[in-house]
Amino acid sequence: MMHDKKLQFNVYSESWQLKKPFVIARGARTSTEIVFCSISDGKHTGHGESVPTEHYGESVSSVISDIKSIQNKLVSKNWQEQLQELLPAGAARNAVDCAMWDLFAKQQATTVAELLNFPAPKNVTTVHTISIGTPLEMGEAAKKLKGYDLIKIKLDQIDIIERILAVHENAPQAKLLIDANESWTLNILKDVLLKVENLPIVLIEQPLPADQDQQLLGLNSKIPLAADESCHTQSQLKYLSKIYDVINIKLDKCGGLTAGVALAKESKSYGMDIMVGCMLGTSLSMAPALILATQAKFIDLDAPLLLQDDRAFGLQIKDGCISNLDPLLWGG
Repeated sequence: MMHDKKLQFNVYSESWQLKKPFVIARGARTSTEIVFCSISDGKHTGHGESVPTEHYGESVSSVISDIKSIQNKLVSKNWQEQLQELLPAGAARNAVDCAMWDLFAKQQATTVAELLNFPAPKNVTTVHTISIGTPLEMGEAAKKLKGYDLIKIKLDQIDIIERILAVHENAPQAKLLIDANESWTLNILKDVLLKVENLPIVLIEQPLPADQDQQLLGLNSKIPLAADESCHTQSQLKYLSKIYDVINIKLDKCGGLTAGVALAKESKSYGMDIMVGCMLGTSLSMAPALILATQAKFIDLDAPLLLQDDRAFGLQIKDGCISNLDPLLWGG
């Protein structure tokens, strides 16, 4: 039972170097900046991590400030409901929410999966992401992924078909997931759909900018479309269900595992499939999302593979298969 005692917060930023530059339509990066949050009841300590996103008006300093603003307000009793009221959806609430779930599981001497009545995340398979490069570079990257059944390709408006073909020809065994990160126009999307009919593409993620979703109304796409940047909270689902087939749930967008679970349940009531995605975080960011991945059709939790180093007890990913979650990392 969670006692209503004062919780001690510790929050700070960390920088993690990437193995190589990661390039998407909005730009490139060589490191990722995360916010680490631990919360203790004096006996047990829970840990959480979030990745602030400038695209959503967040920074490391703003997220740390938001978390510190509630550290004397959040109490153990009814923490889930209270946290939803104290902080809006976003990276700050995610870090706190995930730390609280970890703490709660330790207090109960159980796991987060059991607390949620979800299956333990075993034999979960993730995509592997190829960031933007020349067709030759992306083809070379695909050659190294012979064991992967699903590859995610980052794209912008340049050399779209050439890049897709380069990946497909060098990893013909893999189904492909395309992510344009809001960089296409409707005409580009229509042109791509005509040219890739014979390719094993299973999903196109966020082709248009989030504020242009309405252009997709009535589009008859044989390839399912997924909302990423367009989908943050439950309030958007009714509208998005008219346009998209899939929503990409990222805990940093929706504001934690509590909100992610609620979003997943409601999206299914609209007949939408679920993708669980991530920002560029360590295995501590992936762990709570891995719990939610047991409910998902598409899983994109490969960020630790892009880092030079990872946390102790981190997830191991081989040929897309994610190792079982170590409770010493998170969740029990």
